[in-house]
Amino acid sequence: MTWQSTVRPGVSGLGMVEVPLDGLHRLAQQRADATPELRRSMRGAQGNEVGAMGELVAGRYLDAVGVMYLDEGKVNHDFRTAHGTMDVKTKERTVPPQPHYDCTVPDYNGDAQKPDWYLFVSLLSDGGKGCARFTRGWVLGTIRREAFYAQATEWRPENVDVSNGWKPTIKCWNVPVSALRRPKQIH
Repeated sequence: MTWQSTVRPGVSGLGMVEVPLDGLHRLAQQRADATPELRRSMRGAQGNEVGAMGELVAGRYLDAVGVMYLDEGKVNHDFRTAHGTMDVKTKERTVPPQPHYDCTVPDYNGDAQKPDWYLFVSLLSDGGKGCARFTRGWVLGTIRREAFYAQATEWRPENVDVSNGWKPTIKCWNVPVSALRRPKQIH
């Protein structure tokens, strides 16, 4: 399979990698449907769909760059690699990601999840139903957990991001896409 690095307007030069979603929609839906809703989940069943597709996108990317991994799908991490444990964090968006957009780890994950690495994925959604709503996917980059929290901004439900009007529903931590280690480009 030949992939192109992301060079579309608004996202060129970011270093993120667009990963084709062909063949993943049905698998993601099956995976999401088989996953119980997480307690304290911000999005419930829709969150399972986002997470399932994000994990498949991350796996496809890791396969393409030759990173061996075990898809463990544990509560405290998703993958195990030679470089340690990795948790995939995925956001559903209505526009392609930008370098100033946030990568988020909900605070409740800090209790249960202590992976060595976070890998961030963005999914473009057309607003439809189920996993078929995802039209494009990107691997944004990785960051070690310690580096994430050293750089992260804490957000609480009483805060409002004046740059975009976002108000968190739960306590979480954010870093901008630009803070991530760029993924290896695939051509």
